[in-house]
Amino acid sequence: MSREKLLTINAASSTSILRIIPSLPITSSQKASWNGIQLGYYQHSAAFETPEHCFPQHFITIHLNHTTVVKERMLNGRSQCDHFRNGDICLTPATAPVSVRLYDSSQVIHLYIEPTFMTGIIAEVGDVDRIEVVPQFKLNDPLIYQIGIALKAKLESKGLWDRLYTESMATAISAQILQNYTIQNFKIRSYNDGLSQARLQQATEYIHEHLAQNPSLTVNSLQKETVLNYRFKQSYISCKTYSFLSLRYEATFVVRY
Repeated sequence: MSREKLLTINAASSTSILRIIPSLPITSSQKASWNGIQLGYYQHSAAFETPEHCFPQHFITIHLNHTTVVKERMLNGRSQCDHFRNGDICLTPATAPVSVRLYDSSQVIHLYIEPTFMTGIIAEVGDVDRIEVVPQFKLNDPLIYQIGIALKAKLESKGLWDRLYTESMATAISAQILQNYTIQNFKIRSYNDGLSQARLQQATEYIHEHLAQNPSLTVNSLQKETVLNYRFKQSYISCKTYSFLSLRYEATFVVRY
């Protein structure tokens, strides 16, 4: 199919989604004020096949079904087929022509990452020449999986800090993609006024421990309450179970010490 005739699907439009998927999501961020990322949670009751289409966003599917389902994907003329179950992930780059066939019922989280959000992140720490997201089929990535689960829970709870929380998760998942699933040509800028190693370690441990929770932005191990403006300007942040490209990320934290 030519690019001119290719279906371009708007993830924020129910009418557009129904052009490729037989039912609307059970839970969706369409009406939420999320920035940089959108989510839909689907429970497909039967097998189905999509026509060839594309998304203007980078598209992630996270399978939650505990019984295996056969999934076939045709991407850029290449066919791949495998058995998917809870935790298996697909990553499809923005504008890439794709069609999918699921051979049985399934539960799936759809995540849509805005390319401009991702390039904005990398522009904060380096000079970008080219970023190409590499397609992934049946990927195992615990960080992306946990962020998807956390965003679904956040959408269902509708609690406080929604915008800050979802943008933080969008930043983390974008950084994970940038470091591990892209072909990139950029130069990272160096900074001389970043956090001390002790502060950086404290911040990264807090992020890791509270990744799947609504952040209270409180570090309980400290005693006196003050407000700090954390400026993450290090080249890399390493946590216990993952490491990802750090961002020049600014947020206001309530800290006790």
